[in-house]
Amino acid sequence: MSLLDSLKKSDKEGVLYGEDVCHEVLPQKFPFAFVDEILELNVGDGTAENPPSLVGRMHVTGEQDFFKGHFPGNPVMPGVIQIESMAQAATLLTMIAMEEKTVGKRPAFMGVENCRFRKAVIPPTDIILKVRLTDLRMARRGIFKYAGQVFIGEELVTEAEFSAAMV
Repeated sequence: MSLLDSLKKSDKEGVLYGEDVCHEVLPQKFPFAFVDEILELNVGDGTAENPPSLVGRMHVTGEQDFFKGHFPGNPVMPGVIQIESMAQAATLLTMIAMEEKTVGKRPAFMGVENCRFRKAVIPPTDIILKVRLTDLRMARRGIFKYAGQVFIGEELVTEAEFSAAMV
């Protein structure tokens, strides 16, 4: 049975997979797991026209440990944590949609390009994480390239291209 077939669907409306599935699949664990729900998952069909993609959500409560120092009395979600959240959403995507390339492996972040922060993320809010695999040729060699975006509602607040290898 594949990982995808074994995942327990959420009973929560609008949520495909809940926190239990995200935290089970992600190699990162509390307090460094930053994807709470998977809202949409497209495993793709192996073509550039229909690449694997995922939409996830993180509940930014303001209670996360990193807010204790960033910044006391004026909490702002660090940009590096926004990038990490996109990378974790991409990890979920890759581990589920490309299971044959990821069994027994964990992600190793390789780089970030074309990153733009457009607006601060101030708690409490939910951020929507949209990621897609952008280069299927490289994925065949074990290097995964992604495009990611962070939204608050319909507003784009952060975007980046990034890459990882499964090691």
